[in-house]
Amino acid sequence: MKLANIFLIILIALAALAGCERAQKTVLDVVPTNPTIDDSVSDLQAIPVKLLWFIDYPEGGKEAYIAWVASIAPTLQTPEEIVRIRSYDNREPDMSPHRLVEFEFNSFLDAATYLNRSEIAAVLEDLPNHSSKANVHTLIQRSDYSKIEEGNWEVKSIYLVDYSLGGKAAYLEWVASVSSILIEPSQLKAISAYDNYYGESPHRLVALEFASQEDLEIYEQLEEIMAVEAELDNQAGSWVNHVFELRSDYISQ
Repeated sequence: MKLANIFLIILIALAALAGCERAQKTVLDVVPTNPTIDDSVSDLQAIPVKLLWFIDYPEGGKEAYIAWVASIAPTLQTPEEIVRIRSYDNREPDMSPHRLVEFEFNSFLDAATYLNRSEIAAVLEDLPNHSSKANVHTLIQRSDYSKIEEGNWEVKSIYLVDYSLGGKAAYLEWVASVSSILIEPSQLKAISAYDNYYGESPHRLVALEFASQEDLEIYEQLEEIMAVEAELDNQAGSWVNHVFELRSDYISQ
């Protein structure tokens, strides 16, 4: 599990806990420079952050993993910093990752405070004992799309995109030109885009949410949507699509 990146942002929690300018300066000095975020405490407090767990079950161990999740779900949901947790199973059970877990926070400071809790750290340390593979990514939300209908939508189509070398600006310009096409169809309930804070692969995640698999299939067969996806081959260095189905592990939140 790639915990090193996550523990870097734990240092940010010192700013919130210490509450003084000196502590804030010390923390900001160790935060990696990223062109999508200004190095200021106000930004760290305001930009939504998503942590993604990509998890593979051990061979024959899915049910044991789900039982473990049931035992730790209250621990993960209790801290006040967490906005929402949702878990999904890959519709193709043999395709990695088998499961997607999303942790949503209002800011880096909230994410760092959450991860710095001893009970959360204990869950992270125990995760490799219940999975054959677990990767974690820290993502910051972008404003490319503006369609959000609140709800626990059953189907989530995830695009993991890597920019071509030197091609990020051109990709974002293209996204601006097609965003209205993507959000127009009524079948789509929500769409959001995130950049990988640490610049690693995947560089970007785009999530499209639907009420049912039928709605997703209708959406994907629309002529204008097929045209956008065909052009994605030219605009991205590489990309992969996964379709996930919502589980009920954290729905009570």
